[in-house]
Amino acid sequence: MGDRIEVPLALTYFEVTGSELVEGVLEVGVVSTFRAVCGHCGAANVTGHGRCQRRIRDQSHGYPTVLVWDQRRYKCRDCGRTSRERHPETLGAKRVTRRFRLRLAEAACDEPLSQVAARERVSWWRVADAFDQIAEMMTGPVGPAPRVVSLDEASFKRGFGYHTVLSAPEQRRILDLVPGRSLRSAHQLLTGLPSGWDETIETAVIDMFWPFRRAIEQTLPGVRIVVDKFHVIRAVSHASTRVRIRNSRRREISTGRQGSGFYRRNPRFDPFARRHRWLFLKRHDRLTGPERDRLTEWFSDSPETGVAWLLKETFGEIYAARDRDEATARYDQWAFHVAQAGISELSGVVRTLEAWKPLILNYFDDPQTNGYAEGITNKIKVLKRRGYGYRHPDRYRAKILAQNRHRPTKPPPIA
Repeated sequence: MGDRIEVPLALTYFEVTGSELVEGVLEVGVVSTFRAVCGHCGAANVTGHGRCQRRIRDQSHGYPTVLVWDQRRYKCRDCGRTSRERHPETLGAKRVTRRFRLRLAEAACDEPLSQVAARERVSWWRVADAFDQIAEMMTGPVGPAPRVVSLDEASFKRGFGYHTVLSAPEQRRILDLVPGRSLRSAHQLLTGLPSGWDETIETAVIDMFWPFRRAIEQTLPGVRIVVDKFHVIRAVSHASTRVRIRNSRRREISTGRQGSGFYRRNPRFDPFARRHRWLFLKRHDRLTGPERDRLTEWFSDSPETGVAWLLKETFGEIYAARDRDEATARYDQWAFHVAQAGISELSGVVRTLEAWKPLILNYFDDPQTNGYAEGITNKIKVLKRRGYGYRHPDRYRAKILAQNRHRPTKPPPIA
């Protein structure tokens, strides 16, 4: 080693003998001051049996740091066996310190493994090995029992599989997730809840997915089920959109100059209707004067489209009701108008909503939504994109749970 430089290692039972910078890596020479004992029988009756150098990666001190440990060898007078000296900050045969391994694991909770490996100048396997140690602790729901739970799904690979996610919206945390999107997956999540949680949970929020509903009714029979407001309104909005698309298609074929069957400019949809398709989805209370005039002009040529738009907007007013009784009256009136209109797309939605009507109206007893669960799904998508996808379902699950439960500590302020 070169001239001795004081390096604040902050490692007990290690004494720095010198340090130097070698090709961008800070090499720190250390010797152990830990008590000499036999590594086999633990006896202190040992004698020196040579030395060897061991390189151990430690956390950075301005540069990537490597401890060059002048490690002693002992021979035990009691058992007659030889062994190398040990240190409480090292991990057996692993060539990293305990604190550096913990630092890799904590960084991997919030960043892709390859990004952590590149920054710390270690192999991807080293980071994955450290992260898997934390992943073993992600066994299931932790923390206080929630009052409200939410069930939703998140895709593992596009078209290849899903995970069912159980979260606590009021506590802003993920409880657990399991592979699959089925009745069995939901049962596995709900039956895995800690003892006593079924008495604390009052409300469960889901979308209109029958396996989730049946799992909650069978596992938590006394829990109030609320259908997510967004999914209900979206179902009605999609039905009205199908009406708009059906009425916007061109039906007449213009022969033009180039022979029979030639479409002039080959229009698939009416240009005016296609140009204002996003205006059709805008809420009526956000429309400007010119926008209202354009919709009026459009609906005068296509009355059925105007009726579908009006029914879509009327359905949104149901959620503005003051209580469950008023909401029920508004819904029944809306369903009656749909039946009178005779629009097949909206009539199909009414049949679906009738099967979920009590659960939809439960929103007015406890106004809970799946907004937090949808936000979690978006975070999961970002996590997959940053990691360029995941191939191992168990590590994928651990990564999601770790990122949600891990809270990185803020660096101390600069004086």
